[in-house]
Amino acid sequence: YPNVLSSIQYERQLSASGPTRGKVLRPSDNQKPKRVAWLQCVGSRDASHDYCSAVCCMYATKQATMSKGHWPEIDMEIFIMDVRSFSKGYEAYYKNARDKLGVRYTRSRVSKIIQDPKTLNLILRYMDRSESANGNTQERIREESFDMVVLSVGMEIDESTKQLAQRLNVEVDANGFCKTVQYDPLQTSRAGIYA
Repeated sequence: YPNVLSSIQYERQLSASGPTRGKVLRPSDNQKPKRVAWLQCVGSRDASHDYCSAVCCMYATKQATMSKGHWPEIDMEIFIMDVRSFSKGYEAYYKNARDKLGVRYTRSRVSKIIQDPKTLNLILRYMDRSESANGNTQERIREESFDMVVLSVGMEIDESTKQLAQRLNVEVDANGFCKTVQYDPLQTSRAGIYA
């Protein structure tokens, strides 16, 4: 669908040197969106990629924060499995986006995207879990319409990077990422080579 963008495409739209000169526009009609959704963990944390890419939550939060800074009237919602804001200052950044800027974080995996043929809006179907006043959890399938959807794509190791690690004799983990020392994450298995 034309109004589904990868996170890199959205990032380019936010850039002053990008194709839209820093304005967020729907590709289908070049109009400013009223509602934008981010879908987290796309292509990761699944049967083929059971790891967290460790950057997607924060770049989605950054993109939503920047968008809210320029266009506070745009409704932003990030669909998450959980939030991984683990580095220094990241939790405060996430809470600021959620509590002060009004970026909504919805804990649910979107099961389907349907394009409305008339408006080219995107209808997201997901399981909504909410807690009632008496503490019971209620579940229902919801459908909501968004003008744009951004896919927060998980990272994979490129084949050329795997080959470089082999040539340098640097250990990699089961997923092909550089194996590092737990409390010194720049250190690799070879002295003088850093991640």
